Amino acid sequence: MTIDRHDLEMLREALFLAGLPESDFQKFAAETPVVTLSAGQILFHQDDPATAFYFILQGWAAMFREGADGDRTAIHLVGPGESFAEAVLAREARYPVSAEAATDLRVARIDTAHFRNLILQSPELALSIIAAVFGKLRRLVSRIEQDQEWSPQRRVAAFLHRICGASDGACRFELPVEQRYIAARLSMTPETLSRALGDLASIGVEAKRRRVVVSDVSRLARFVNHEEA
Repeated sequence: MTIDRHDLEMLREALFLAGLPESDFQKFAAETPVVTLSAGQILFHQDDPATAFYFILQGWAAMFREGADGDRTAIHLVGPGESFAEAVLAREARYPVSAEAATDLRVARIDTAHFRNLILQSPELALSIIAAVFGKLRRLVSRIEQDQEWSPQRRVAAFLHRICGASDGACRFELPVEQRYIAARLSMTPETLSRALGDLASIGVEAKRRRVVVSDVSRLARFVNHEEA
């Protein structure tokens, strides 16, 4: 499947492509395949040779590690507009985790060998990769600070607010993935996540299974911004 106009606009915002001139970007985008997966399909397995990294156009991808006994440990959850596995640009790298489509998923697949050649042709891309990695590091530091300083309720509220976006009034949706993956992204146990969802009833959040109703998005935002207890 080829990339469409909306995909193109999203991909142009990717930090790892910031150093690519527009004409080169258009050529790159035209050569970049879009992969579509159904929920539950595996994108790559832990320890597979790392032949590509990915940019999410639609849906959510879950990263996990699988133990010798077959049990999965949720590692991370990645959503629209985010990239993952850029570190595999190193030669002969292998994926440190497995990735599956947590929902129906559309991703741009960036071939690592092709991207390394692009860097040789356009050295500014190397700086873009550094900027992208630095951006991820900055978000990681921010997330660690949130884990230490924010209550579970506030972290969950921030996640729900991201899904609602800038809409006013009420917001109704289903959680995009299983709670264990959301809990992994928010650095908490599924039990803590469930309790936090229940506690948010005091600010107008109703959660039943995966269905969530936010009665007032602006009130949710005030809670995230510490403007309402």
